[in-house]
Amino acid sequence: MKIGIVIPLKSKAVSKNWNTTCENLKSTVNSVSNQTSNLFECVVIGHDCPDFMMGIDPPKGKVRFIKYDTFPPPVIGAVESENQLKYEFDRCHKILAGIAYLKSSFSDITHWFSLDADDLVQDKFVETLQSYHYADSIILDNGYIYFKNTGVINEEDEFSAYCGSSAIISDRLINLPEVIDESSHRSIPFGNISHVNMRQRLQQSGCKVVVAEERVIMYVRDNGENISNAAYANTLYKKMKKFIKMIVKYRHVDRATKQSFGLK
Repeated sequence: MKIGIVIPLKSKAVSKNWNTTCENLKSTVNSVSNQTSNLFECVVIGHDCPDFMMGIDPPKGKVRFIKYDTFPPPVIGAVESENQLKYEFDRCHKILAGIAYLKSSFSDITHWFSLDADDLVQDKFVETLQSYHYADSIILDNGYIYFKNTGVINEEDEFSAYCGSSAIISDRLINLPEVIDESSHRSIPFGNISHVNMRQRLQQSGCKVVVAEERVIMYVRDNGENISNAAYANTLYKKMKKFIKMIVKYRHVDRATKQSFGLK
């Protein structure tokens, strides 16, 4: 089992603060680079290349950057629901392009994972998932939510309900379109099925779906660039609800576990 990891990166035009975006990405890239297994390839794909990734020689590292220019960055307006659709269009087309790039370079990739550019994977992420090599999809429902501004970490048993970095898909389910147009992202599960419904939809279609028991993924919240904050924590009530849930779900996470995700 070899995993192709695609990290779609939003553009400078969309970013609230490009330096913060790059800092978050660097932590994500480091968590991928620190894997105990070599059975993966990774690509960061975006309109703009972060300074820390410029000049990286791919043979010396498993994470590389490729420039995306198929569609321009989304133009953000005043209607948040419309913005969310634009963000998703941009993200999903970048995932599609990243998969196409890696497939053309590495024919031995058997499974695919879309990782958000501000989330973290455990250093044994790739190694752990090898035991699920037989599955059409591995759903990451056991994970962590890290609130960066407070340092609080919650254990989460319904991770896929909150985070898009929650499904590993077999290459058998990836059918790349011959022509790229505005609907092409619908040709892959990452672009056609919401992460909330991924498990149910794939099971209904007859796919072999398993839920990983291990906690190998971390959703980073309140990092200064979360797009979802505008939609899900935009009122005082929602902010209070998020705060109460964070406190109720708080669990002590030992230092070794934090370090396995690259946290101090």
